[in-house]
Amino acid sequence: MVAFGDSDRVLFEDRPEGGRVDGPVYLADAVRRGLAWTGLRKGDIDAVAVDLGPGGLTATRGGVTFANALAWGLGIPLVPLDYFDLVTAETRASSTVVCIRPTTAGQGFFREGEEPLMVDDLATLARSCRDRQPDIVLAGIVTPDVTALFPGTRIGAVAASAVTLVRCAGEAFAAGHCTHEPLEPLTAASLAAGGDERG
Repeated sequence: MVAFGDSDRVLFEDRPEGGRVDGPVYLADAVRRGLAWTGLRKGDIDAVAVDLGPGGLTATRGGVTFANALAWGLGIPLVPLDYFDLVTAETRASSTVVCIRPTTAGQGFFREGEEPLMVDDLATLARSCRDRQPDIVLAGIVTPDVTALFPGTRIGAVAASAVTLVRCAGEAFAAGHCTHEPLEPLTAASLAAGGDERG
């Protein structure tokens, strides 16, 4: 998704339709469409926010690379967001929000409430979470393997809306959570190496 926003107001939103898309081409075209739709010029953009993942490796790397290049080309800061922050904001409830995204190696990315992002064995993460929090809402990509580990648990958002993306980006930018350094996507390898590179 590409969204243009002003504070917490969405000015433009574009999502690819159908299956796989050529990410860098789609993103560049969507930014051009957004500028044309809103009447903004490149110089009107104050920052570029990007979802660092975790997510599909190719899509996440493509999106982060595109955001790095766009921000560098425009000489503006990057606002690093992560997938779990976004779906947690989309799911907010009185219950604790637990986000789990399986990896291809039988592990999972995991965040409970506002705790740090972790990667570990899915069953171990689920058992630990269930022991501490009986009333939770699962958010994110909830596969059958994950729901089997949390029987009877409510399911929250799978993806953030443009409104949530713009609001989270605006809040992070206003709080100074931005960087002029290139960002790296969140992957199991980067987390294992202690590399939560969100600025």
